[in-house]
Amino acid sequence: PLIMHIDLNCCFAIIEQQANRLLRGRPVAVSAYSTPRGMVLASSYEAKRLGIKLGVNNSEARLLSPDVVILTPDPPKYREAHKRFKELLLDFTPDVTPKSIDEFVLDFHGSLLIGKDLDFDEACARMEKIGHDIKDRVKESLGEWVTVNIGIGTNRFLAKYGAGFGKPDGMTLISYKNIESKYEGMQLVDLPGINIRYAARLMACGVMNPLQFYQADVQLLKKMVFKSVVGYYWWARLRGHEVDNRTFTTKSIGHQYALPKKTTDIKELERLLMKLCEKVGRRLRKKNFCA
Repeated sequence: PLIMHIDLNCCFAIIEQQANRLLRGRPVAVSAYSTPRGMVLASSYEAKRLGIKLGVNNSEARLLSPDVVILTPDPPKYREAHKRFKELLLDFTPDVTPKSIDEFVLDFHGSLLIGKDLDFDEACARMEKIGHDIKDRVKESLGEWVTVNIGIGTNRFLAKYGAGFGKPDGMTLISYKNIESKYEGMQLVDLPGINIRYAARLMACGVMNPLQFYQADVQLLKKMVFKSVVGYYWWARLRGHEVDNRTFTTKSIGHQYALPKKTTDIKELERLLMKLCEKVGRRLRKKNFCA
């Protein structure tokens, strides 16, 4: 298992808590807007325990906890954290892939930190030590309040799945020795990439949980569940084979904006449409496209 997935816990909210000591230990939500209908984008663990999660609006958040601190986003602060995060990870391996502002995939195949002559158990121990070293470096570079979850596996899927265990500040290595135990007692939607629609399709074919999904015959997945080669990809992915190490070209360019309050003012809407068109045009020109 030489693939590592690292996820910054409660990214926006925990960065705000790191920046302001008075927010630590308190329920904090970062919302798109400060108006009552503004939607929560991220919340601290203190807020999540009270039910304040992604998608809750500000008025609902205040009903759940009158003491919640609602902040609007501070993009420069988050970009700085992302930059520091990536820089420290590059000290461990040159193969670092950002998946979002708070998620990275590290590939240690060929890394000088992993010797060629290590046996399986030694390699696992080395990867876990690197994980602990990264956690220490995160606190040095981003701050003592910042925590990350780390998953280690033989492919990107298992590494991401492993990063979901033990939040916050957990670390889980998944290999052939413990893979079945990690699927036991979980729901299909707990697997990265399986949404409610995919889960319903699996259950309609008698696959009721991740362990049964793992044990399912490849022909069942190909011909009955997914009815395409996607079934084979899932069969391989669940067993730790790499099928997701691909880069995709840009297929669409767009921008969206959520109104802080409803309006039928044509002039206001025209102004917003022009702004969105300018942003799309700027991105098109940057990629040498035109429309």
